[in-house]
Amino acid sequence: MVVDKTKLGIAFFDDRFGGVYRGRPALCSGRHGSGKSIFAFHFLHQALQDGDKALLLSSYRAEDTIIVAESLGLSFADAVTRGQLTILEYATFIPECAASANVMLPPQSFMELQETIESQSIRRVAFDTVLPWVAIHPISRIAEHVYSFIHAIERLGVTSLLTLPKPVSNPAFTLKSRLEDLCPIAVNLEQSGDSRVLRVTKYLGEIRNLSTPFPFQIAQGKGIVAADSEADAQRQTPGSPQTAEPNPSQQPNKRINFSSVIRFPD
Repeated sequence: MVVDKTKLGIAFFDDRFGGVYRGRPALCSGRHGSGKSIFAFHFLHQALQDGDKALLLSSYRAEDTIIVAESLGLSFADAVTRGQLTILEYATFIPECAASANVMLPPQSFMELQETIESQSIRRVAFDTVLPWVAIHPISRIAEHVYSFIHAIERLGVTSLLTLPKPVSNPAFTLKSRLEDLCPIAVNLEQSGDSRVLRVTKYLGEIRNLSTPFPFQIAQGKGIVAADSEADAQRQTPGSPQTAEPNPSQQPNKRINFSSVIRFPD
């Protein structure tokens, strides 16, 4: 087996690590507003630059996703028009009348996902968030279910990114830990005031110290950039794209109500 890498789509990460492992999942976690969705946008935009087809599964409205991506200089609108990028809202997988009661997506959802990936020859997939696929109950089934999900994704042959909210309960930490065990790459996005930091908590095969943080900013027309780059002058201001991730509070009443056992902050 040949170990192959492909660019993640964020320059300072790719310069340091050479990208992510092709055909394998990477995990990005962090609290609400830390930049996880924008991180996923860069991941998908790299596929578009490489000439590959990409798929985004999101709990946010597709229109809002495109608006935010375009404000960051990521050309999603044209890619969607050309059929190079597909954006699926999780609400489309869940009957509206039952959305408030569902902990996970219906069992047939993965078959629908597989059909979409195979029929459209999609090479890169972002799960923003991965919770609807893995937040299973009871807790005793988490390890088995996460193992099955990760291996099912890998069998599809796609390079994938999974985003995960910051856990606030023991079962949620268990879920995060299991995902980190099975994903060869894991990063955490942290935010304190105007300061943002990316920490690589796992990079399989990397023997160098992973503790060094990467300060970054989210800049108008550029997206995620290293804080010491020329975008350093573009400091965060209220209402700027640095905090312009799609806002779930503005979505219709189709939000997924996850289990009260596996708790993450809103």
